[in-house]
Amino acid sequence: MTNPVSSTAVLDSSRRAQIRKILAEYGQTQASSTISSITASEHGVDKRHAAGHMDHAGPASNKEGQGGQEGAYDAMDKLRQLIPDRDALGSITQIQSSLNEEVLAIKREIATLKQELTRDQDPERMQLVQSLIGQLIHQINIIREKASEAEAIVKNITSDIQRLDVAKRNLTTAITAVKRWNMMYYLPCNLPSAQTRGLADTTCASIFKAVNQLSIPLKPLTANPSVATVFRDVHEAQASVKDKVSRELDAFFIPDPNRPPDLNIVKEACLVVDVLGDDYRNHIIERYIATELKEYRRIFSAGEAAQLDNFPRRYAWFRRLLKTYDDEHAAIFPTAWHLGKALVAKFAESTRSDLVGALEKEKPAVNVLLEAWQATSEWESQMSRRFSQPFQQIIGASGKTLVSALEAHFNIFTEAQDAALSDMLSVHRGARSRSSLEGASAFDSTETPVTVLPSSTELFYFYAQTLEQCGKYTTGKGMKDLADVFKKWLRIYSDDVLIASMKRVESRKSVDGRPNAQEIKNACLILNTADYCLQTSSQLEERLKQTVDAPYNDRVSFEAEHEQFIGVVSACLLVLQKELENACEPAFAAILKTPWMNLENVSGRSAYVVDLVGSIRQVADLVRERIEQKRHMRSFADRAVGVISNRFTASVVKSRPLKKIGAEQILLDIQAVKACLLDLLEGSAEKANATYTKLVLKTTGQLETMLKVVLAPDDPPEGFVQNYCLLIGDKSFNNFQKILDLKGTPRSSQQKLLDIFLSVTATQDDLQDTSFLTNVDMDPENKGTSNERPLLAPALGMRTGTSTPQRTETPKPFTDFKRLVSFAMRGDP
Repeated sequence: MTNPVSSTAVLDSSRRAQIRKILAEYGQTQASSTISSITASEHGVDKRHAAGHMDHAGPASNKEGQGGQEGAYDAMDKLRQLIPDRDALGSITQIQSSLNEEVLAIKREIATLKQELTRDQDPERMQLVQSLIGQLIHQINIIREKASEAEAIVKNITSDIQRLDVAKRNLTTAITAVKRWNMMYYLPCNLPSAQTRGLADTTCASIFKAVNQLSIPLKPLTANPSVATVFRDVHEAQASVKDKVSRELDAFFIPDPNRPPDLNIVKEACLVVDVLGDDYRNHIIERYIATELKEYRRIFSAGEAAQLDNFPRRYAWFRRLLKTYDDEHAAIFPTAWHLGKALVAKFAESTRSDLVGALEKEKPAVNVLLEAWQATSEWESQMSRRFSQPFQQIIGASGKTLVSALEAHFNIFTEAQDAALSDMLSVHRGARSRSSLEGASAFDSTETPVTVLPSSTELFYFYAQTLEQCGKYTTGKGMKDLADVFKKWLRIYSDDVLIASMKRVESRKSVDGRPNAQEIKNACLILNTADYCLQTSSQLEERLKQTVDAPYNDRVSFEAEHEQFIGVVSACLLVLQKELENACEPAFAAILKTPWMNLENVSGRSAYVVDLVGSIRQVADLVRERIEQKRHMRSFADRAVGVISNRFTASVVKSRPLKKIGAEQILLDIQAVKACLLDLLEGSAEKANATYTKLVLKTTGQLETMLKVVLAPDDPPEGFVQNYCLLIGDKSFNNFQKILDLKGTPRSSQQKLLDIFLSVTATQDDLQDTSFLTNVDMDPENKGTSNERPLLAPALGMRTGTSTPQRTETPKPFTDFKRLVSFAMRGDP
């Protein structure tokens, strides 16, 4: 334990800071009052320590004495530190002495601070400080006045210098204007001599360039007659030179065979044109382009040459023209004119106009359209490489490329693909779909095994080729329209080929227990095809989304088509289920013919079980070797478990009463059926097989449980009821009545058993209201069989590894009570 005397010997630094803050803020008088209250508070703490009182009023009063200051001294906290437990009370004398020493130290500190405050607040000292501040302000005012006087003196001294600067600037401007005027005056005098030497001399272009530069600052002086005269002479000289330049360029644009133009003079004339103004230069450029493209307009403006199939010839013609320009004319014209780019832009504008007219005049064949498209795209790419910039920048403000005119008519291509798909699938659609399916099955039985319909692979091969071809021309709206064509024919293929091939003219009723192998093969073939279409169309959708332009990406979706193929898979599984049910029908019929209540002993497996297991295995083997994807085999196995258990249960119910020996025989037969169902997923994944095993055990276990309850003796009746509650686990009056009917219990005994059942279940709260017996139909022949279900049920989605759900009927209210009353009022049969 720390010595309390040593821990409190020195004044806390935060305490000192607080005292200094109080003295500085409130002055000597207020500080003295505050110090007195603090001292009184400390004495109060000391007295409380001495008396040994530790109540809760101490801290409150302490805070109150300190004026509610944040971070105030808390005597109770100090006291808890000094006396943390009862054992510390033994040193109370030492603690008191330590506190007295601390109080004395605080008093000494307060006295020292009061002396410092008294010294700092000396009135004479404050008056001295105020006097010094006044003197400082007076000196500042004097300095400000002196600065103003100095500024006036400087301005007076430099005023002459400023006037000299203005005069110098004006003189310089005047001298510059005189020099310009002198040059402007004598330059027109040199123009006639320059013109007499001809345009081949660079002096003429240089003089005009200098005149243009000098005339700009001298234009405000044109009110002066002399300046106006010079400007008039310049304009006349420019007009004379422009006339001569026009004659030289005319001779170049329309050459005389007898007098070929001098290319040096033409080049010099172009330099002169460059200084004669932008308007005149643009006029010369347009004239040159019009002259060069005049022959193009004559050849391709009308007739056969204007048709779409001749557009590749246009680009070949222009390439020759561009080569001539590069070899003969490019060196003549100034580089800044960009004459080659202007020539390309004008040709593109004229050709696009012709292209739009040709497309609007008549609908071209798709091969003609694609040939013109390819030639146009190659020419635009070549021009982009030539000038190292996008074609849209080359053609200027319009920005309308030639390919954009073709894109507006890309529907010609998509319509052609739509027609080609129609022709390709016409031999497989509708009434012909069945023969197409049988032809594939015949090929399967004689040559290489066929897992999917050949028409499906042909369809997607056509899709791949068409998509690749489309990507060479456009990835915009045209590709999105092509995706719509793909979707259309996927829907048609699903409905008119796959679904249509599953429809039979007559429905076969199996009476000999032999499955229809051909129908099973056909259903498996269609299932594989639908699954192949589902997977491949998903890949096609992904590729389209990666290729098509961003604005159309979200509009490419094959979700509806995927749902259709999922529906076809479900329909095929329903067909396989129906074939399995038909194959097992003779075995179920044999159950009804067996006299279960007259059996005298339990033998080995019944004859019907051998037939039933054989039919199940025969159908399962056919399905297993034909289905490509294991998940679909799992779906078939789930459905098989459902249909076998439902039909077996219905046959057992219709064969009532069973009696004990009959129930034991059926219980033995179920073991063989269960073993057969467990073997349906041979070679499947361990996880899938484990899940399927649980399904089989649960389904067959319910039937076994029902038979075990039937087997239980009803004497004593209380034991039978307890056995029912233990195995079935419900308190349903209807379900208990079903067990009694299966056992063949006489009506006289049933009434007693029912009374006991009601009394027993009334005291057992852990029993459920329903169980699996709730779904057992005691009169199945009046409800119809599973054969009456539609063959092509609408698919809600592919449910891998699940069996066909069964509808659970909710018991009507008061049903149990009505049956109880009816049993109480009737006598023995």
